[in-house]
Amino acid sequence: MTPAAIIREAQADGVRLALSLTGTLKATGDGAVVNRWLAMIREHKAEIIDVLKVGVGDTAPASRWWLIHYPDRDPLEVACCPEATHAEILERHPDAVAAEPLTPTIRRPSAPLNAEEETAIRAWLALIEETDPATLADVIGQCQRDADARDYFTGRAAGELPKPDPFPDDRRTCDQCANLIARRCQAAQRGAIVASRNYEPIRDLLRRCEGYAPGASDPDRRHGRERWPGLIQQGGD
Repeated sequence: MTPAAIIREAQADGVRLALSLTGTLKATGDGAVVNRWLAMIREHKAEIIDVLKVGVGDTAPASRWWLIHYPDRDPLEVACCPEATHAEILERHPDAVAAEPLTPTIRRPSAPLNAEEETAIRAWLALIEETDPATLADVIGQCQRDADARDYFTGRAAGELPKPDPFPDDRRTCDQCANLIARRCQAAQRGAIVASRNYEPIRDLLRRCEGYAPGASDPDRRHGRERWPGLIQQGGD
């Protein structure tokens, strides 16, 4: 039985194991129950003390992966970003009786990390204000070689990043269209769309037009992209 399991099962049996101020191991609870555990506790005393020391003062290491033990259910593996100390993990999981740093078994991804996944991961890291270049490189490196790490970070990104508007306003004004030259709609002159006799549109009216072509004043054209390709529809005059 591992030291963490001893701590967990003893706690479930009503025996609390803790360190005294001098660093010795103390077992408290009903005397008869404590006596039943004494042999096991003595056999693994040094290991139990090592587990309980984790998180005390400067001896607390930080880890991204933790195995958390509970008195009434199976242990739970958790991942965190940035790395957390033992004290921080127990603060986040107040019903836990013990926690230990975990070195997870690495499951290799079936495909390389693609650009969309990396962009989402970096966006989520920016969302939580993680900007340290070394940390960013470490996270991306983990996601490239560890399928579970990739699932964790892409899952956080999918669940927490703002969702795009499913019904964006794709209307434009004629001033944004490359077909508007000298106040005349060239698409209308070519007969591509219906317009007034003078081919002079209403310049400030937002509309959809099948003759629309991104112009220099279109914000999407200025940023080197064209929004909603293939979705321009004929609108009213």
